[in-house]
Amino acid sequence: MSSTTITQIRHRTVFDSRGIETLEVDVITEGGFARVAAPFGAPGSRGEFEAPAYAPDGIPATRKILDDELIPALIGRDSADQEGIDDLLVELDGTSNFERIGGNTSTVLSIATARATSEATKVPLFRLLADSDTPTLPVPLGNVIGGGAHSLGPAPDMQEHMVVAMGAKSVRHAIEINLKVHHEAGRLLEKKDPNFAGGMDDEDAWAANLNDWEALEVLEEAKRKIEDRESIEIRMGLDLAADRLWNASRGVYHYTREGIARSPEEQLAYLVELVERFNLAYVEDAFHSSDYESFAELNSRVRDRCIICADDIYASNLARTQVGISKKSATAMIIKPNQVGTITGARRTARLAKENGVKPIISNRSGETLDVSIADLAVAWNASMIKAGVRGGGRIIKLNELIRIEQGNPEIALQQISI
Repeated sequence: MSSTTITQIRHRTVFDSRGIETLEVDVITEGGFARVAAPFGAPGSRGEFEAPAYAPDGIPATRKILDDELIPALIGRDSADQEGIDDLLVELDGTSNFERIGGNTSTVLSIATARATSEATKVPLFRLLADSDTPTLPVPLGNVIGGGAHSLGPAPDMQEHMVVAMGAKSVRHAIEINLKVHHEAGRLLEKKDPNFAGGMDDEDAWAANLNDWEALEVLEEAKRKIEDRESIEIRMGLDLAADRLWNASRGVYHYTREGIARSPEEQLAYLVELVERFNLAYVEDAFHSSDYESFAELNSRVRDRCIICADDIYASNLARTQVGISKKSATAMIIKPNQVGTITGARRTARLAKENGVKPIISNRSGETLDVSIADLAVAWNASMIKAGVRGGGRIIKLNELIRIEQGNPEIALQQISI
C-alpha cells in the first residue's frame, strides 16, 4: 500500500461564511490528510447551467449517497490518480452535470483527494496540478461595492463594482492596494450617505444606498486617491450578474434601483457608455446566459480597452465554452470548480480557454469557507486574475495563501494585465 492510497473518508456538515449549511469531507491516505468544505453560491447567484450543489433531496440525501456509494468506491484508490478519481465521480453520478450527487459533493471529494496527495508527497498543491513548468501568480480583482443578489436592502442593481491594480510590483502589493481602495471607499460612503453604517454584502463589499452610476463615481474617487498616494494605475470593473436583471417575458433588463428597463440593444449601448466614461478594464456577465451574440457584440466594440468576461453563460462547462469561443463572445472566463464538479473538469475547460486566447480567471463563491485551494489552482493553471474579494475571513485567507506562495517561490512572476 502506497502513501497515496485512500484509507478513510469522513464527512460532516458545517457552515459557510453566509451561515448556510454545507458539506465538509476529510480524505485520509496512508501518508496524508486533507479537509475541504464546499463553498456555496447564494441561491440568487448560482448560474442556470452550472452543476447543482447537492442531490435533489438535499444534503441528508447527499450524505447517504456518500456512505452507500461514493466512499466505498474511493477507498483503496490511489489519490495521486486525479483524473481517474474525477472520472470515477462522473461515472458514479451517471448524469451530464452531477445532477444526482451534486457538484459540491464531487468537488470537495476531488479537491480533498488532491490535497491529500499533496500532503502525502510533500509537493505543494500548485506544483502538483501545474499545467506548465512556469506557474504564475494571478492579479487579484477586488470587489469593493456590492449589490444585486449579494446584498440586502437598498443597493446597486449590479452585483460587483471592482478594482484591479494594473501596475502592482507583487501579488502582496496588489492585495494591499485593493484593501486601501476598499477602506477609502468606505470613508467616502460615510460622507456621502449619513445613513451609511458600514454594512457589507455576502462578499464583504460595501452595501451602499446607491445606484450603479453613483457606485462607480464613489469607486472612481476612491481609486484616484489611492493612485495619487501610491503612484500606481488602478482600473475599475463590473460584474453585472445580468441573469438576475433579465426579465425573459418582457425581453428587457430591469434595473430596480433606477426604475429603468433596458432592451438588449439599450443594454449594449449603456455598457459601452460605462466602459468609455469610467475607463472600465473589466465587465463580467453583461447579458443573460443564453445571449452569446450580445456578448460578442460588446466584445467587438470594446475588446481593445476592456476585458469582457463570461461566467454564468460558460459555467466552466467545456461545451458551452467552446460555443462562446466560436462566437468570440468573451476575452476571459470565470473558472469555478464546483460549477463543473471536479478539478479535472475545471482544468480541461481552463486549458481550452487558454488554447484559444481566452484568459481563465479563478473565482470564489458568495458563500465561502476557509479552504484556500482556488489560490493554488490559479497559480497552477496560469490564471490571469483571481476573484477572491478584498477582505473577510473566507476571502483574505485565499489572498494570504498567494502571498505565502509568492514569498516561498520568488521565481514565480505576477501576471501582467495589458489592455
